[in-house]
Formats: sequence, structure tokens, C-alpha cells
Amino acid sequence: MVDHRELFEDVTATLARAGFDTGQGLSGLRIGHRPQGVVVGWTPAPTPAPAPSPVPVDGQSPDEGIRAAVSGAVAVVLRESGYQVAEAGRDGLLVTSGPGPAPAAAPAAARADEGDVVPEQWWG
Repeated sequence: MVDHRELFEDVTATLARAGFDTGQGLSGLRIGHRPQGVVVGWTPAPTPAPAPSPVPVDGQSPDEGIRAAVSGAVAVVLRESGYQVAEAGRDGLLVTSGPGPAPAAAPAAARADEGDVVPEQWWG
């Protein structure tokens, strides 16, 4: 098995900086080793007593909706941090490489123009 210890530590630190609870506990977020890389997934925390089952929305249980939301947020954070992220089925997301070197800084004139850009749509 390939040891992705550094990648595991980097992914964990990146998610912690983004506000995810990466400690062992009730958060449900789990980060693990796989031969291909690091896998990140979410599992609902166990409940002390069975709760009434709400009506599924669009054929999905509420846990599936939460899993999709957490998975999507994790994927965005990792991709924006430069990681390669792919779906890994029920396991969650497979992270296969870390961020590369930081891109060169844009010239000062280019950065000054960035503030003048107007988004296509404003939400107010």
C-alpha cells in the first residue's frame, strides 16, 4: 500500500482551516487512507434513540441530502486549494494529489483592474 501520510495531513489541515471539524468525534467527517490517495467522506452521527423518519425529498433521505452538501463543500474547498478530487462512490471523495507551487503574482496593473469587474448578476 502506498503511504499518503503527507497528503493525508495536508488535506486534514486544509479542511480544518476551512472550518470543518476534522477531529474524531460526532462531526461525521472522516478522512482516510486508500492505495490511490486520501478519501474524504461523511457519515451521519449515531442518534441515541430512533427518530421518526421524515418523508424523503426527491426520493432521498435527509442524510443523503446532508451527505451531498458536505461532499460538495469539501470538494470545492479542496479543488480551490489545488487538490485533484474525484468521486469515490459511497466512500466519498478521492483526493489524489496536493496543491502545486503558488502561481506567480499578477502585475500590479492587472490587480488594480480586478476591482472594476462587475459581476453579471447582483443579488440584493
